[in-house]
Formats: sequence, structure tokens, C-alpha cells
Amino acid sequence: MDDVALTPKSFGTVDLVVFVGILCVSLLVGVYYAFKDRSKQTTDNYYFGERSMSPIPVGLSISVTYISALTVIGFPTEAYGYGTVLLWYSVTAMIANAVVCVYYIPIIRRLKVASIYQYLEMRFNQRIRVLESIISNLSGVFYMGITIYLPSLALSAVIPLGLKLNIILTSTICVLYTTLGGMKAVVWTDTLQTFVMCGGMFATLIKAIVDVGGLGEVWEALERGERLTAFNFNPDPTYPYTFWTLLIGQSVAFCGIGTSQALCQRFLACRTLRETRIAVGISIVLSSVLFIVASLSGCVMYAYFEGCDPLKTGEISKSDQLMPYLAVSIFQTLPGFAGLFVSAAFSGTLSTVSSGINACGALVIEDYILPCFPNIKETTKLTLSKVIVLIVGLIVTSFALLIEHIDSTVIQLSFTILGTMSGPMLGIFTLAIFFPWCTTKGAFIGQITSTLFIGTMGIVSLVKGRSPEKYGFLPTSVDMCKMDGSANISTNIPIIETSTANHFFNYTTDMATNPALVDESSVYVTGLFALSHLYYSVVSIIITVLVGMTASLILGANDPTKSDPKLFLPFVDNKLLPEKVRVFFRFGVPPLNEENESANSEEKHELCSTEDSNLKIDAKSEKSV
Repeated sequence: MDDVALTPKSFGTVDLVVFVGILCVSLLVGVYYAFKDRSKQTTDNYYFGERSMSPIPVGLSISVTYISALTVIGFPTEAYGYGTVLLWYSVTAMIANAVVCVYYIPIIRRLKVASIYQYLEMRFNQRIRVLESIISNLSGVFYMGITIYLPSLALSAVIPLGLKLNIILTSTICVLYTTLGGMKAVVWTDTLQTFVMCGGMFATLIKAIVDVGGLGEVWEALERGERLTAFNFNPDPTYPYTFWTLLIGQSVAFCGIGTSQALCQRFLACRTLRETRIAVGISIVLSSVLFIVASLSGCVMYAYFEGCDPLKTGEISKSDQLMPYLAVSIFQTLPGFAGLFVSAAFSGTLSTVSSGINACGALVIEDYILPCFPNIKETTKLTLSKVIVLIVGLIVTSFALLIEHIDSTVIQLSFTILGTMSGPMLGIFTLAIFFPWCTTKGAFIGQITSTLFIGTMGIVSLVKGRSPEKYGFLPTSVDMCKMDGSANISTNIPIIETSTANHFFNYTTDMATNPALVDESSVYVTGLFALSHLYYSVVSIIITVLVGMTASLILGANDPTKSDPKLFLPFVDNKLLPEKVRVFFRFGVPPLNEENESANSEEKHELCSTEDSNLKIDAKSEKSV
């Protein structure tokens, strides 16, 4: 791109109106469903939308639940630093959703568990259920706090609101509509936010391409910057982003969405198994498209700022501010569009946090309160649910405000510790679903061993640091900057961008290093400790399964022939395969003869619901007569 002028960037009045207006509409959705469903005072409606929602809004909601503002802002930043290799994220999303569709959804729909961890109680015992639920809630609260804090920090550089006000505004709106409207408000607000996210991301991508001079110019800039990395087949597992680390490591990590309470509720919000799979199919398409757009935006952003990196010029202080800064830069003459992009980022935050708060509320009710007080009245249970959702929202908000006063090293350390939890948890579910020999003690020993091992790897890698040669961003420069105003361009101290994204959550941090001050004798992590964070889930599952099965065999394995077939799924089970193959992969578990009955029961449930609705309509007609 031609020389870039360094001029102050501002967030206009129209942008602010668009931003606030979209947030207010989200709040109104919650108010609407609170009023509309005032006569349906049940937790089944509050957490599962009466299990009768259309697969289209549910599919849209699934896709944006984990595409948060960290993705809208963080993914372009990663692509800016690492190039086109980030495009493979879309493929990993397809693979993970396909696995969830084949293996996890049938179990959840078959058992109709209100808490995903209720399955672990059926398979093992209540202690395992409560343990996993506590881990899920703690990590969820932390993640939601970061999800609110980091985008607010990034966007505070371009919008006329302070960091604390950003956090409070986002949290308040999110908590209010989630508390008032429940699952229906969450799903339909997610649907609205899906269009906002798509509009903001597509508008920014297209305008940036036009300003750069077309896709040809973008390609040439990427080629000059050595960022055409999509076909980086380097087998070295210590590099953060290669074809193999993404296709293998991230695909496995993404499978963790199948053990998520937030998605479990959406799987049960649909009427039938078929509609649930349709919803997942919709989410596969949309999430893949959004990952591609986010990655391309980062590539185009590099072409736009080629030769004038705003981080080195001092225009911004954090790499996470790159994408918002690009938006206000390219939309200076188009009022409202910068507001649309900022709304897209905040919509990502709202969709993730609202889903998380609703899921935490469901877990507290189902896993902690109802086992102790099973005879609570439905109205009392609903009131408790709303109070719990509100309390969880306040805790998340408080934590997001507290993060500002925590040293960044502590944040990175906490993210690494929490990141190691989802891998062993996925390993526990793998043992439960596919290995009938595994015992409760074996599963517990496997998880503890895996968590300690991966946790140690993560902590050591943070304390000693990773090699900038492998984890550092590709080079940028300020050779093409045109000074227009006061900009502090630092060319003597190179900025090394390092990604500390863990295997499930994406974020970036900045590290300015003066080579003269670096001790050349310092040693970065090597060997197994240098393993890419994207492989943490793979290693976690392998350790959990191997140790869990070994411990089970030593302590006395379960007899598969006495196992409940409803709690298991074979690795391979297709009617086109020979019967001997299908029997082998059942590992001795008796065949499930109730599959057809289960499918028929769902159809009967749907038919009965329709008949009940017709009877109600007829009754109303008779009363009117």
C-alpha cells in the first residue's frame, strides 16, 4: 500500500448511536420474552426454551456462542502476525462439529440430561459429576470475565468510553436480558447478534480490500511480508501455527464444545434429534465462514498497514487494538460503519457471556441444589434460577473489573491453568462414552494425572518463555509512514509479538524487548515443554485415556457385558459394515434395542405437543363462543 499518513482516529457521533442502539435492541429482546412467557413459569422454558425451538435460530446461536469478541478482534491480530495459516481454523471447526454431531448429540438427546455432567454421574458417580461441574463453572466465570475485559481494553482505544464504563455497560445489558428472558432471549439475541457480527466483519473486510487496491495488492503484500503460510507443512510440533498443529491439535481442542453445558442446552432446545443435527449443520457453515472472514481480515489488515505498523509508531499500545484501529481508520468518511464493527465485537461478547451465564445457572440448580433439595416447587426453582443467573453475572462483572489490577503475567498463568482443564475433561468423556472397562477410580486418576502433567508444561513454558524465533510475529516495519501530527515511532527497539493463546481461547499479548538488555545465556523452554499450546488437548486426552484405562485394569475393570448400553457409543457403528465389525467396536456392551423406540418417542412427543396446542386453541374457541 502507499505511504500511510498518521492522523488521529476518532469514533463519531453516528458510530456511537449505532453502537448504543444495537445494545439497546439486545436488551429489549430479553424484556420481550420476559413479558411474552410470563405465564410459562418453568425452568424447562427458562433453560431449554420448552425444548421446542426452531433449529435455525438454535444453529445461529450455537455458531456464535464461542465466536466471541476475542475471535472478532483476536483472530485478525493472529493472522496479521502469522499469515494465511489461520485460514485452517475453519476446517478445524467443521471437523469438531462433525464429531459432536456423530458422537455427543446422540448421547445427550438419548438421556435428555438437564446437566451435561449428569451423564458422568450415570456413568461413574456423583463425585465425578460435581467435580467436573465445579471445574466447568470456575473456568467459565474466568473465561467470561476475560471475554468482557480484553475486548473492552482493545476498544477503549477507539471509542469515547472508559474501560470500566465499557465493562459495566456490556455486563449490565448482558446480565439483564439473560436474567429476564432465559434461553429464548439468549437464542434470539444471538440470532440478532449473528447478523450484526456478519455485517460488521464483512463491511470491514470489503472496505479494507477496496482501500488497499484489490485482492491482487493484498496478495503481493502478503508475499512481500512472507505471510503466505497456509501450506506450512512443517512437522515440528513446537511451532504455534502450522497445518498440522491446527488440523490435529485445534480440531481435537474444538471437540470440547461437545462437553459444554451451554451447547448441551441448545441440543435439547430442539424438538428432535434430526432438528438438532440440522442446527449443528447450520452452525458449521456459519462458524466456518466467520473464521475465514476473521482470518482474511487480518491478512488484509497487514496489507493496509504494510510499512507503517501502528504498534511501532505508538498509535496503539496493544496488538489487540489493531482491528478496532483499522475500522476507525477506513470508515472515517462513512459514519456509522465503525460503530457497526464495534457492535460486532461487542455482540460477540454478549453472545458468549449470555450463554455462559445461563449455563452456569443451570449447573448450579441441577448439580448442587436439586440433589440436596429435590422437592423444590417449580416457581421457587425458577426464582432461584433467576437469582443465580444474576449473581453469576455480578461475579463475572466484578472479575472483569478486577483483572485491570492484576499483573499480565498472572492473567497468562491463569489462562494456561484453566486451558489445561478442558483437555482432561474431554478425556473423561472419551473414557465414559467409548471405554466400558473404565472405572470411577480409573477415570479420576487419569484426569488428575493429565491435569498435573499439562499444567506443569504450561507453567514451565510461561516462566521460562518460548523462543521468539518460533512464537514471534513475522516482521513489520515503519518505512512507509508519513508523519501527520505527533507520532512516536520507535525504530530502535523492535517489538516482538508473541501469541500466548491457549488451545481453546484466543488472545494475544505484546512484549517489547531491547536486544541489548536480553541475557544471551537465557534459555527458553525446550523439548516437550516447548510443545505448541494447540497440542495440549491431544496430549491431555492421550494421558487421561491411557492412565485411566491402566488404573482401571489394575484396580479391577468393569464387565462390559453388564454395562448399560444407553451410556455408550461404539467408535464405529454403521449398518453397512459387517456384523462382526460392529460387534467388535461395542467392546462387549450389549446392543441397544431401544434406538428406534427412542426416535419414535421423540416423534410422539412432537405430535403430542402439536395436539395439545390444537386442543388449547379449540378450548379457547369454545370459551369465546
